[in-house]
Formats: sequence, structure tokens, C-alpha cells
Amino acid sequence: MKIKQFILFSFLGFVNFCLAQTEPGKKFKIDAGIEFRIVPFNFRNAEGLSTSNQFFLYNRDKHLSGNSINMGIEYFFLKNTTIGISQSFRYDQLYSDYNLNNPNDFSSADQHMRLIADTEIQLKHYIPLKNNNQYLIANIGYGFMNNNTLFHVTEVYERNADGQIIFSRSSEVDFQFQAYKIGVGYKYKRFEAVIGTYIVEKHNFDDYTSGFGMPFLKLNYTVANF
Repeated sequence: MKIKQFILFSFLGFVNFCLAQTEPGKKFKIDAGIEFRIVPFNFRNAEGLSTSNQFFLYNRDKHLSGNSINMGIEYFFLKNTTIGISQSFRYDQLYSDYNLNNPNDFSSADQHMRLIADTEIQLKHYIPLKNNNQYLIANIGYGFMNNNTLFHVTEVYERNADGQIIFSRSSEVDFQFQAYKIGVGYKYKRFEAVIGTYIVEKHNFDDYTSGFGMPFLKLNYTVANF
């Protein structure tokens, strides 16, 4: 009986703590902003920047670095802690055609671009500094990256003297992957700045055997509170 009472009182105490941390009023906020990414780094040494074969070229560093725009919504389930979802979009290089006539001339290869989307679920904790206008931010999350990167390519195995294809095969390639996220930041009134890195453990879209990190800087503005 004592064990049941202990569990009951512990549960009621936890509920009371959560209710004490919340405050009436506005529970949601909507943010919009931009994210800057620099060249990814490897957790183990790996040489080379691109994966190539006879039907397309792919440069991981160029593909994953760059800028994106994003929007997100957060819910304050505790007074200074939120759970939310963020959606970002970027128009980036997907792959390049392999130049069969001059394989060493990468500049003449056709660039295939695509609108790429990243979806992220995240937790944020805001640590008050002064007058409820300034906060430190601790941020963790999990992202589903590189959505809308599925494409079809044709592998050419042999050509005869007239340049005609003797055998070819079509295949699908998808650059999707998942990533953890850690970051710290600063909030002043409606403006937020968070710096951190995405951590990718496993991936199957290039020849790298180690995980890698994608450093980022995200700048957001709170569009609405309700």
C-alpha cells in the first residue's frame, strides 16, 4: 500500500510541478527566418568531395551547405520550454550530368536543381536573463532531411562506334537521411539566433563511411503569439 501511495503522491507532485511551470495566456508562437550552413565536417578522415560514376556526379559538400528559409510553430507545454515543428526549404543542386565526351571537364556538366525540404521536430528551453525580454536558448531536435530528392538516372554501360547505346538501365537515387540537432542561442524580444550542428550517423547517398556534422546558424523572428 505504501508503494502505491508513493507512486500516487509522486505522480500528483509531478502534475503539480508542470502546472506550476505553465502560465495562462499565450501558448503558441510562430517563427520565420533563414538558416545558414557551412561545409560539413567528417567524424573520421575521408578524402574527396564528390561521388562519381558513369551516369551522374554528386558533391555532398556543395549540396548540403548553403541557405534555406524556414517556418515553425512551438507550443509552451512548460512556462519556458516548448515542443515544436519546423519546415525549411532551399533550392539547391541535386546532381550533375557526367560528361562522357570530356570526363575531366566538370564545368561543362549540366546542373540539376531541386526544391529540397527539411522537416524537424525540436525541443527548446528558454532561460530568462532580464525583464523577460532576453533569454538564453538550449535547443535539441531530430530532423528528416533532404525530402524531395528522389530522381531517376540512366546508367550507360557501353556504346558502339557510332555512339549508339548497346545497353542501359534506369535506376532511382534518393538523398534522404535523418539527423540529430544540438544548438545554443540567444533571444531578444521577438528575435532569435541559434548556432549548432546537425549530427548524421548513417547515410547511404555517397561513398563516405563515417558520420558527419553540418554546422548551422539560424536567425528567426516571432511572427505571432497566441
